[in-house]
Amino acid sequence: MNKDLKQLVKEECKFMPSDALVERFLGTMEEIQVKPRRRIIDFGKICTDVFCVKSGIVRLFHVDDAKESTFGFASPGTIFMSPLSFYLDAPAFLMAETCKIPATLLRMNRATFYSFINGSDEFARWMFSLASAQICICERKLSLINGSAMERYQAVLKNRPEIVEAVTDRVLASYLEITPQHLCRLKQQLRDKHS
Repeated sequence: MNKDLKQLVKEECKFMPSDALVERFLGTMEEIQVKPRRRIIDFGKICTDVFCVKSGIVRLFHVDDAKESTFGFASPGTIFMSPLSFYLDAPAFLMAETCKIPATLLRMNRATFYSFINGSDEFARWMFSLASAQICICERKLSLINGSAMERYQAVLKNRPEIVEAVTDRVLASYLEITPQHLCRLKQQLRDKHS
């Protein structure tokens, strides 16, 4: 098992599962290769699988009145799913797709995931901590990605530079809640400032 991936998965929350548990969990998952700009979870479809990003970047987004809004990004070590599908057997609202580069994902079906929960108190505590951490990340995004458009862009450059490299300007603009044209103007302002 990739030691770096094990460490990245463990760093996703405060609870530190044993190496043996992480290895068993990741080792049970099926590895899949996903080409660039391919949908993993699609709107209106039920997807009860759990995914872990091994390499690449996955964006989580939704469409509202034909406008895409990027909610966040999953990078190596991130575990994600469609909460509506997984928990309620309902069609997904948030979609997940790869960005400009291909991704390697690990996938586990819901029944296998629940067998881990039912068979290990340590795993259940780890997943509770992970779910809590992901809720905190939503709030943290609101605190980091706020202010003017330039301040939001600079916060992403500082806190998530890998995202800027992995996504298109259109996707980054939707994450920053600005138009792609405005993002081009911000980039030009920063270039002018540093030249």
